[in-house]
Amino acid sequence: MHIGFLLPAALWLLLLLLPLWAFAWAVPRQRASRGLRINLAIRSALIVMLVLALAGMRIVRGTTDLTTVFLLDRSESVAPEARARADAFVRAAQAAMRPGDRTAVVAFGANAVVERAPADQPGAPGAGLAPLATGTNIQEALQLGLALLPAETNQRIVLLSDGGQNAGDAQVAAQLAAARGIPLSYVDLGAPAGTAEALVADLQAPAAVRAGQTFELTAVVESSVAQPAHLRIVGDGQPVAELDVALQPGLNRFPLQVPAGGGGFQRYRAEITLQHDARAENNAAEALVHVAGAPRVLLVEGQPGAGQNLKDALAAASVAADLVAPPALPAGLGGLGAYDAVALINVPAPALPPTAQADLAAYVHDLGKGLVMIGGDQSFGVGGYAQTPIEQALPVSMDVRAIEARPNLAIVYVLDKSSSMQACHCRGPSREKDGYYDHKGRTKLEIGKDAVVRSVAVLDPRDVVGVVAFDGSVHWAFQPTADAKPDAVLGAIAPLMPNGHETNVGIGLRAAEDALNQTDARIKHVILMTDGWSDGEDPIAVVSDMRSKGITVSVVAEGLGSAPHLQQMADAGGGRYFAVQNMEDALQIFVQETRQVSQKFIVEHPFTPQYAVRTPILAGLDQGLPVLYGYNGTTPKQTAQVALADADGAPILAQWQYGLGRAVAWTSDTKGQWARDWIGWAEFPRFAAQLVGWALPSAAGGMLNVELQTAGAQTTIQVTVPITTTATREGLDMRATLLGPDGQHQELTLAEQAPGVYRAALATPPQGTYMLQLAGSLAGQLVAQDTAALVVPYSPEYRLGQSNPALLAALAKTTGGSAIDQPAQAFERADQGAGSAQEIAFPLLLAALALLPLDILVRRLVVLWRVRAA
Repeated sequence: MHIGFLLPAALWLLLLLLPLWAFAWAVPRQRASRGLRINLAIRSALIVMLVLALAGMRIVRGTTDLTTVFLLDRSESVAPEARARADAFVRAAQAAMRPGDRTAVVAFGANAVVERAPADQPGAPGAGLAPLATGTNIQEALQLGLALLPAETNQRIVLLSDGGQNAGDAQVAAQLAAARGIPLSYVDLGAPAGTAEALVADLQAPAAVRAGQTFELTAVVESSVAQPAHLRIVGDGQPVAELDVALQPGLNRFPLQVPAGGGGFQRYRAEITLQHDARAENNAAEALVHVAGAPRVLLVEGQPGAGQNLKDALAAASVAADLVAPPALPAGLGGLGAYDAVALINVPAPALPPTAQADLAAYVHDLGKGLVMIGGDQSFGVGGYAQTPIEQALPVSMDVRAIEARPNLAIVYVLDKSSSMQACHCRGPSREKDGYYDHKGRTKLEIGKDAVVRSVAVLDPRDVVGVVAFDGSVHWAFQPTADAKPDAVLGAIAPLMPNGHETNVGIGLRAAEDALNQTDARIKHVILMTDGWSDGEDPIAVVSDMRSKGITVSVVAEGLGSAPHLQQMADAGGGRYFAVQNMEDALQIFVQETRQVSQKFIVEHPFTPQYAVRTPILAGLDQGLPVLYGYNGTTPKQTAQVALADADGAPILAQWQYGLGRAVAWTSDTKGQWARDWIGWAEFPRFAAQLVGWALPSAAGGMLNVELQTAGAQTTIQVTVPITTTATREGLDMRATLLGPDGQHQELTLAEQAPGVYRAALATPPQGTYMLQLAGSLAGQLVAQDTAALVVPYSPEYRLGQSNPALLAALAKTTGGSAIDQPAQAFERADQGAGSAQEIAFPLLLAALALLPLDILVRRLVVLWRVRAA
């Protein structure tokens, strides 16, 4: 036990006592002076107590209690069996704790987290937060461990790791521990010497090659032991080369000659297969190679032959183009990036692959490529592009309600009101024979009536709407009427009830057909709701006949018990089929289908397009244009340029800049129905080449020198603008878009470091291949752009030689610790002079207060004594 002070500097105030006592001893030794000395002694004791209280006097009692913080390496470089061994070591060490001891656990990888705060009871490791396992930062773990150690106990740190740090500097934290007298012991979790392990360290490839060129790929394979392996090179998903190799300890280089594929960025991947290997995560590496060549154009035709006229015209203008069906559209930005422009020729939106629309929008906006949409009876609004990513990319929108002369819509809702439309779902044609699925809630007919009313609300006042119901006969609930109000429709169809025992779908469809044939509307559509079990005329034959007369039919069916031929019926009617599991979903389906159909606008009449704004697409074509006979109705967007238009301003040819790329809309066709005079026009090849050519990436591409450097958790982008590239190299708004393999993108702004040199840093993204699109603008105008490739390899945790026992030994030596192999050693006593302190400043203050009245009493007695003596 000893005495300590929180503010020992305050003890200098005790020197104030010296002049006081010097004065007292200078006074003659009389009776009165003895009383004065007594008073001075009391006052001195009071001052001493106040100074000691101000200095924070405390009594420190020594202790043998120990707090041990375990630092557990959870990074990927530590094998699973080594992690299990570390957890077992911690549990066994905690079992050796004595009363008064405490333990804490810090888990670390690329960062450090507290799994367990200091406590006097054992706790299972691995029960807290998990750190990032893609790196090893021992420094951060040590600093966190030091912060957890309490001052009132002895302190020890035990590091369980392979020593393979790849971030931070552990020696810096070790020196801090040494300054505080805290020893660091360690348990080596590294793999035993001689463990068989091999990895693909790198796939070396040139940054760019020419199409048709043979270039060299070099696979760099590192192995810890001599062993055979199988090496495989894959280019864009297709095997390029395979060979059996003999690995030697250390680095092995395998050069291969590979023919360059198509244009754009080609991804190559090297893979090895081994008999003896500790990890599979490091058995592959990737590289991106830019294959430059003539611009490539992809033509996607909605129906066979629809794109042949355009392809022939492009070929006549020496523009190479590939012609494919929608399902063959390349998947992802990597596949689309092989082409400089994509043209959709009368392609309906449902025909495209699921992710194609989002990919094409990013292809234009982020990659800076071109998109051309050609019209037809399955394109633009007719093709279902309203409110889609492709509509966002195009210079026109599919909503043409602002055009007064737009074609109107006539739609008839045909509702099955037979007994099968009650709150049950028949299993077959006969409810009595086949049985039914019971369903609680509203009847299917009630849901259908609600769906019709909601759908009418989204129609234009010029649209014609009717509602016909059927069982064994036909019942017109609401005759076809323009400007129908939802309340009026509701009042008309509300009395409908499911009560007929017979079902004849054919007569319900025929009634709708007869009504639509008498209606003057360009678009005629039927939405049929039924389970499909029917007698009478074959419904498929009926809808086929309706389709031949320009009437389309969509079918909404209860999915559990509906007839199997309803899908065929919708296909024959040129509409869509909806198999509804929950009939309440029919509400939204009716609304969506009504909105979809109401936006299918086609304008057909002979006219000569009128020039609007000047554009390179029409360069040399200003001496008159052929007649067109129809087009898709659209509305130009605010910043779009309309180059050709109908007399009412409806766009025929529109263009705009979308992000880094360009998009063009030709709302007429190229198959001969509306543009037959254009296809036979001598200048059509020139027009086609200029139409597609305007959408190709700007000639400014490839102007920049791009350097990418990845160092651990940070990647640096440096762009240099050559002197000959632009009128000025300085003051550019330089931006970068990093595009990941999953389609995600990250926007970056590069800061100017020197004239013409721009730089930015970002957190290194996850393993994979990335494309970097760079664009430099001046006063809002694009003046320079380029595309680069970034390949992020697997985590350095998977490299050979990650174990570093020498670092562990150096850390222990710095702090006065050592290697330990017995769990009980983690709680060996360490005499660091630790102890628990008890503050006595408050008792000293109380004592000083108690002496104050005594001081006053003595002073009064001294005065009284002097009076009596006189």
